[in-house]
Amino acid sequence: MIRAFVFLFLAHLALVIAALADCLGGEHQPRKLTRGWWVVIILLVPVAGGILWFSIGRARPPRPQPGTGRTGNAGGPRNPKGPVAPDDDPDFLRDIDRRLRDDNKED
Repeated sequence: MIRAFVFLFLAHLALVIAALADCLGGEHQPRKLTRGWWVVIILLVPVAGGILWFSIGRARPPRPQPGTGRTGNAGGPRNPKGPVAPDDDPDFLRDIDRRLRDDNKED
């Protein structure tokens, strides 16, 4: 039973530390309230303060501007303008093929 209480206390402590670090270290202004009020809420409202910070108070990152080539997903642009990797570059592949043929002729 004591292990459960220790685990819950450590989980609560981790949540409070993460919420405070995120609140005080953010570049953007928080939503709804000022940083000072969010710090008070995180410290005085045991578990709900951290949850409220991450769900309501945390500033959302700015959305990419249209036309910058970023689609907003992790996959990158759907139609890249040039080769993405060396093995997709036809000149690179042609040079590798030429080198392999030259090496085979020398053997």
